[in-house]
Order: sequence, then structure tokens, then C-alpha cells
Amino acid sequence: MIRLEAAFGTATALLAAAGTASASHHLWWETAVFLGVAVFSLEGAARERRARRDRERRARVEAQRVQLADRGDAPAPGPCCRFWQSSEGAVHSHDCTRPPAARTTLSEAEQRVLNQLADDTRDSA
Repeated sequence: MIRLEAAFGTATALLAAAGTASASHHLWWETAVFLGVAVFSLEGAARERRARRDRERRARVEAQRVQLADRGDAPAPGPCCRFWQSSEGAVHSHDCTRPPAARTTLSEAEQRVLNQLADDTRDSA
């Protein structure tokens, strides 16, 4: 949200000005407090700017994907990691982009327990 980013920027400028003014009067404790809070406010502004740019980039990518899908030129999804072809879903690399739950397959016993838990929850609801 641009308003929040602007508010953080304004707060940073005002706190830095207050810190400079208190430094000119040799109020070192107050100067440290003002400048310390200004640093945190500056970090908040940077975080909001980064989030806004990420949202804009995501919207742009989604629009491009929709446009490619409409034309029939949709690219195949990229691999999730280096072992994506040979692993058959069982073992993945440390740099895998899939969620952790999707990186491994359940053994038969684990699947039976999971099914039993699902049945128990369905019966109790």
C-alpha cells in the first residue's frame, strides 16, 4: 500500500530531523532514540516498497501467463529442483521449490494411518 509506504517515509524524515535538532542541542540520549526509531521506520518503508513491487511483478507475470494461455503458447512449468525427473516424487533436492509436504511420498502404513485419521475426523464431524 503506497499510503503506508509514504507514512513510513514521512516518519523517517521527521524522526531524522528531530534527531538532528536534538544533536545540535547536545541531547545525546534523545538523539540516539530519534535516530534509532528512524532506522526502524526506514526499514518499514523499504519492506512496504519491496512488497508493493512484488505484488506488481506477480500481477504482471499472471497477466503474461493468461495472455500466453489465450494464444495457446503456454509454456510448460519449470522443474522444481535438480532431481525433479529421476526422483519420482520420493527425494528432492534442498533447493526444491515444492512445498515440504509434496516432496516425499507416504509408505503404505503411513497412508493407512492417514486414511484412518481422515475417516475418524469425518465420523466425528
